[in-house]
Amino acid sequence: MPPEVSIQGAGGGASGRLYDDRGMSSDEPSNDRGMVDIVESKRTPKQASKSKPEPDYVTVALSTDEGSSTPPPKATRRDATVRNLAIALGILVIPLVAIVALFQPSESAAPTVDPTHVYDTARAEKAFRVREPQGLTGWKPTVASFNPSAAGRFTIRVSYSTPDGGYLQLVQSNAAADSLIAGIIDRTAPVGTEQIEGDTWTRYTAREGRENAFVLIEPDVTVVVVGDASLDTARKMIHSLQ
Repeated sequence: MPPEVSIQGAGGGASGRLYDDRGMSSDEPSNDRGMVDIVESKRTPKQASKSKPEPDYVTVALSTDEGSSTPPPKATRRDATVRNLAIALGILVIPLVAIVALFQPSESAAPTVDPTHVYDTARAEKAFRVREPQGLTGWKPTVASFNPSAAGRFTIRVSYSTPDGGYLQLVQSNAAADSLIAGIIDRTAPVGTEQIEGDTWTRYTAREGRENAFVLIEPDVTVVVVGDASLDTARKMIHSLQ
């Protein structure tokens, strides 16, 4: 005979009847192992739990291989502030970078002048021999001026941007040589002299050592080549003077 099976519902107290394997019922318990004990349960309704307000965020558990879960970190007000600050900075920086790039000066956009009128005007005065650079490819004149004085003194100043990224200024004047070069070179002894195109040029440091100057003194004119371009570039200008 198969073993006895007992089926009982979960919950509180229980009452029921006994049925044999032929469907016959009996109010009395039986020791017959052929009987099946079916217990009808009476559940006690649970009290309704108080509803809790739903949170304004959703927590998602992250499962691990061991079956445990780790809740994600909660977003804080500080995180939101940092994020908003980064967005605001991006909105300000991007247009600023675009403006700087748009107005960045380039070598091709450097202003140039035509010094021809200055040289021609000085020659018309016939006060001294006017020298002008010739054949300097890539050199750009940027400033040109001719300054006459009531005492019959004339000064020409023409500045050039050089291909090596520097600049040189050509100064020619029949003013007193000492006063002219005092405003250009440092009050130091000459560095040395050089013979260029048959003339003796004296080299100085100029403007607190940041620049070099070549000075040619003749009876009726003083010529100065000064700037931050290399010495070889300055010599090239002197060779081109005609």
